[in-house]
Amino acid sequence: MKQRIVIALGGNALGDNLREQMAAARATARAVVDLIEAGHEIAVVHGNGPQVGMIETAFETAAKADRHFPVLPMSVCVALSQGYI
Repeated sequence: MKQRIVIALGGNALGDNLREQMAAARATARAVVDLIEAGHEIAVVHGNGPQVGMIETAFETAAKADRHFPVLPMSVCVALSQGYI
C-alpha cells in the first residue's frame, strides 16, 4: 500500500564527524531509495533537535554572564535554528 512518509533526518542521526556523517548519509539514502522504489511518497526534513539545544544553552549561558541577554523560550530557539538553516 502506497504511503506518504516523512523522515526527520539531522542532528544526532547524522553522527559527530565527517566519516560518521558520510556513512549515515549512505545508509539513509539506500533506505529512502528502497521506500521510493516500493512506491511510497517521501519527504526528508531536518530533525533540528541538537541545534535547538545548543542555541538554548548558549543564550542561557549568556544570560547568566550578563543580565541584558534574554533567556529564550523554546519556540524562539526553534525559529532561530530554522532561520539559520
